[in-house]
Amino acid sequence: MKTLHLLSFILYCLVLGCSPQKNSNDKNTLYSIELNPSKSKSIDWRQIFDTSSIEVIPLETKEESLLTWAERFYAKDSMYTFLSDNRIITFKKDGNFAFQISSQGRGPGEYIVTEDFYIDDNQHFFVLDRNGHKIVEYSPGGRFINEIYIGVFGSSFIKINEDLWAIYIGSSSSENSSFRLNYYSIKENKIIKRFKEIKENELNWRHYQDNSNFVQLDKKIFFYYSLNYTIYELTENGIIPYYNLDCGKYQIPDQILEKEYTSVVDFDKNIKNHEYIARIMPIFITNNELYLGFQFENNYLHAFHYGKTTTVIEKYYNFLGITGFTIPTNEAILPVNFQNGFFYYIVESTLIPDHLKKTFSKQHNLPQLDENANPLLLKVKTKAHENKE
Repeated sequence: MKTLHLLSFILYCLVLGCSPQKNSNDKNTLYSIELNPSKSKSIDWRQIFDTSSIEVIPLETKEESLLTWAERFYAKDSMYTFLSDNRIITFKKDGNFAFQISSQGRGPGEYIVTEDFYIDDNQHFFVLDRNGHKIVEYSPGGRFINEIYIGVFGSSFIKINEDLWAIYIGSSSSENSSFRLNYYSIKENKIIKRFKEIKENELNWRHYQDNSNFVQLDKKIFFYYSLNYTIYELTENGIIPYYNLDCGKYQIPDQILEKEYTSVVDFDKNIKNHEYIARIMPIFITNNELYLGFQFENNYLHAFHYGKTTTVIEKYYNFLGITGFTIPTNEAILPVNFQNGFFYYIVESTLIPDHLKKTFSKQHNLPQLDENANPLLLKVKTKAHENKE
């Protein structure tokens, strides 16, 4: 079996043209990753992912657990938690429904609109109330504990330490902050650091609903945002450029970003008439790899980086390990998170072609797929991760 894994890993490296070495970085080194859409190609999904590691979990379908659209996902201590339709919905390891947090309102312990949530090491839930300008804390079972008024329109956030929260506000400038990234101190009860000032010309148009801005990998926290080509490491003292996404001639020139636009639609029309890479999002970072998606003209491409080489992908064969399943990246899905060594996909039954549904169900010992049921949760490791273990 070890020989088989080794042979698979060698094939993985040969096909993707990469060397099996861990990315290295220090505070003085900016690691550059090339993104070249002219080199996009079709690949077998199984070249990246180890199909023997796949586990598929059906999520229980009932009124209180129905996922209309999963906006955020956490896998934490054998619990799977989703943000869907302004609710936090948690399932047990076997996929059975556990509980939900659905406390819409304007009073204590309630939130108006949330676009993000966070689960800390104590299994406490923190909900970012965008319109209420606060963070609401709940117990591991969903009981209200506390709330913190932060004074800004938060789109996404992450806990840096017991005192500091990093809060991303996009282009939603207010009297409390005109910066995209803010450090809020609980002890001082205010924003104490601000980064990436929102330019006046961006207020009308730079309102992408991209709120996957943070990546937590062990002790490191990374930060990125739309129409920006740098991934930063967050520290208590500030932000450090860590990865440069080198798009070469496909990078949007500064003079384009500095123009006036009436809306985000106006901006999109402008850049789609040129060969620009835009909206690099989401981004997943492991100890050895980066996996991301980006807009290029009217297409949405994927890119997988390992070692020193990046493979830009336009089409998958045998997608999700399903033999015969061919799909362009415009229609394919990316994972929703990387945690505990696994990439997690949320798979709607409608994504799988009808003629392959029975094969997929049999392969993973699933009941007949139901289009009205909750999506499936698919977890899988990459071949690089399997070889490392």
